Amino acid sequence: MDAAEFWSLKRTTAPKKLFEQIVPNLPVPLPPVTVPLPVNVHVLGPGGGVWASQLVDGVNVVTPGPADNAICQVALHKKHLREIVGGALRDRGVTVMSRLGRAGQLPNLSRVPLDPARAVSVQKLTGSVALNVRDRELGDTYRYVFTFGNAAPDYDTATTTVTIDADEAVEWIVNKVHPKQLLKARGVRIEGDLSLPVKALQALLDGV
Repeated sequence: MDAAEFWSLKRTTAPKKLFEQIVPNLPVPLPPVTVPLPVNVHVLGPGGGVWASQLVDGVNVVTPGPADNAICQVALHKKHLREIVGGALRDRGVTVMSRLGRAGQLPNLSRVPLDPARAVSVQKLTGSVALNVRDRELGDTYRYVFTFGNAAPDYDTATTTVTIDADEAVEWIVNKVHPKQLLKARGVRIEGDLSLPVKALQALLDGV
């Protein structure tokens, strides 16, 4: 898969095809490390399912079904997954990359300061963090929930909710803004346990 294919995936791409055929071959550069445990991704709604995703030597290795021992559970509705794959959030990426003079390029995540030895400590946290991404243009909100450890995904009643703007989020990724700074950015709203996302970042990332 090249950059052109990456930016032109269809909204109708089925979750099974996405996780089992596309994700392992995504051309987005990832940190060249191996994380000892996977993350379980729960796609809710008809046509969804569960997949275990693990970073191995900088490659995203995906297996069908949940892993018994996972760092966390990520839960999202199929309709919100579509927005990342080939919908509004993907289109935001295309627009922002073009505005920044990087049209057609791929985001480079290889320098994300991921510390594999510390990443597994996220599993010991209690609770969940919901990331609500606001789409000002369409008036929609896309929800992605991270439940730590092997507890059941807590999609509806997360411990902490972080709300961000879609366009700003894409710009942060493209400009490689450190995640810790995102929590302090203007326009970011945090409700619930304010310390939980900070603890997760401190456990997950080196140098936070």
